[in-house]
Amino acid sequence: MAPGQLDELAALWTWFAEHSFADGSPLYHRVATAVAADEEVLDLVLQAPPAAHLPLVLLGAVHYLLLDGLEHPLADVYAGRSVADPGPLFLDVCRTQRPALAELLAFRHTQTNECGRSALIGPALTWAAERLGEPLALVDVGASAGLSLLCDRYRLDYGELGTTGPEDSPVTVACQVVAGRPPVADRLPELGPRLGIDREPVDLSDPDDARWLLACVWPDTGRLERTRAAIELARPAPPTVVAGDALDLLGPTVEGLGEDPVVVLTTWAFSYFGANDRRAFTEQLAELSTRRPLVWVSGDLAGVVEELGPPATRPDGGPVDVLGAVVYEHGRAEGHLLGLVHPHGAWLDWRAA
Repeated sequence: MAPGQLDELAALWTWFAEHSFADGSPLYHRVATAVAADEEVLDLVLQAPPAAHLPLVLLGAVHYLLLDGLEHPLADVYAGRSVADPGPLFLDVCRTQRPALAELLAFRHTQTNECGRSALIGPALTWAAERLGEPLALVDVGASAGLSLLCDRYRLDYGELGTTGPEDSPVTVACQVVAGRPPVADRLPELGPRLGIDREPVDLSDPDDARWLLACVWPDTGRLERTRAAIELARPAPPTVVAGDALDLLGPTVEGLGEDPVVVLTTWAFSYFGANDRRAFTEQLAELSTRRPLVWVSGDLAGVVEELGPPATRPDGGPVDVLGAVVYEHGRAEGHLLGLVHPHGAWLDWRAA
């Protein structure tokens, strides 16, 4: 391993520890800090394909082995049954299970299908329906297993502002509204045809695929059981998710959805597009809007969607995540910042009128 590669990879793990995990996952903050200082484990990552250099892939791979029944003290830490330091235990799994982890890193990619984001999608769809009417057709780009396409089947709880969705849903998402008044309705707008697009859709009927989806959930956030419940809710009639590239499939997909106004959804997926692909994506949306009303609802880091204006920052100068809507009419785009958000739907600071 070249020293420069070692330093770059260590810096990446340190960045994730400080910016992604410090506030949301004390367990992964400790693990990422330990990995950043361990050359042997960094070498395991470096030997994997470049896409697996993202820390979330190794974190998911270790979690996958534990969910698959690997007997190791780290399993008790992940399950909340032990308060042992997860850092050294994680490193031990990486050393003792190196061949199995190398195989997972060779073909698995991060698959985040966080159903908690439905608490953000819900008010955005209500906002869109107020402008376009309903029913709405829904296209989720980067859909993974398509759990966000079932947002109208979840119970979305906004505390004093009310709840949305069926009372008997097995999936409840609690979202704290820290500021503003989002349009919380008893039910979401009527959804017509809905379809997902993903390069590698998750097949919920495949136990390994479903286990990998769970493995990508951070274990100490309280989201694991909720994701498991969403998977079980989806299994009898899974949402349709088409495999392929969004730039190839977006146009034919939208054109094939009948006459309903369309909401195109991207939740923490657009940031994975390169600059040229981002431009091509928005040009397609503009072109499609010459034939039907269309709104692009996005959740991502501030600054990723240029149409939403200059990037917002936290008081400490760090990045924030934003929920936005770009309304396309007759080829013209108008961006609206809907709110500042937690990327997994835990809280919402609503900013739109």
